[in-house]
Amino acid sequence: MVKTFLLLSLITAKLAFAGMDAEGGLPSRYTGLNDYVLVAPNQGQVNTCLFMASTGAMEVLLNKKLGIHHPQVNGQTDISERYTISEALSSRSNSWFEDAFLKFDSGVAVLTRDMPFESFTENGDINYDVWNVPSNFDSAPRIKLPKIETLTLYAFDKYSRGVLNQSHLNQVKEALVKYQSPIIAVGNDEDYWHVTLIVGYDDNIEGECYELDSKVCEGKKGAVYVRDSFGTRLEARSYEWFLRRQNSAAVAKLAE
Repeated sequence: MVKTFLLLSLITAKLAFAGMDAEGGLPSRYTGLNDYVLVAPNQGQVNTCLFMASTGAMEVLLNKKLGIHHPQVNGQTDISERYTISEALSSRSNSWFEDAFLKFDSGVAVLTRDMPFESFTENGDINYDVWNVPSNFDSAPRIKLPKIETLTLYAFDKYSRGVLNQSHLNQVKEALVKYQSPIIAVGNDEDYWHVTLIVGYDDNIEGECYELDSKVCEGKKGAVYVRDSFGTRLEARSYEWFLRRQNSAAVAKLAE
């Protein structure tokens, strides 16, 4: 009996140290992917967020598989968004926002240093040319990628707002911990749909309110770590932003 009590006490202590309750609940934070995230290019006004998020997800998985922490821009795992835009669609996605990530079913990709993405021209104009197939699309060297798959968590209309509740947040948190893989998330900010990448969370910090009145988030703890597509790497955004602005999500992961 004493041995059983000591064993249970030890388990409880270990769980508490990990930020997890003894009942087997979720840890209070997950940041295991943060070091694998590459700085996103600035999409400017060319509306390529879906491809930015999808490329970012593939980079995270590749960096994690190769053990590359703090990856470098234009490095060996910095995948070209122009390649992702131009590659053929997969035929096996469960929802529209998984299509771009599943383009990597091809098993290869081109690096940014061989096929750069520029959202502005040299004159500062919007560079709509990013939507055209690059002249070196067929000839650019390829890197090999591991096999991938997606798992849809939930999906509402991409223009929806205020459709999520705590259960959806829990699904995202549970998926991050279980699969240790990034999540492609769709939301509606400033009345247009926008796709980002969620890579972690922390129940104990106050995140940025982002596109919400700051009073909405004031004094409320809990944030998701978001990789957006405007030249930034990671932002901690309030759970309130997540619940009020997000509407769809899918895990982007390596195939089992």
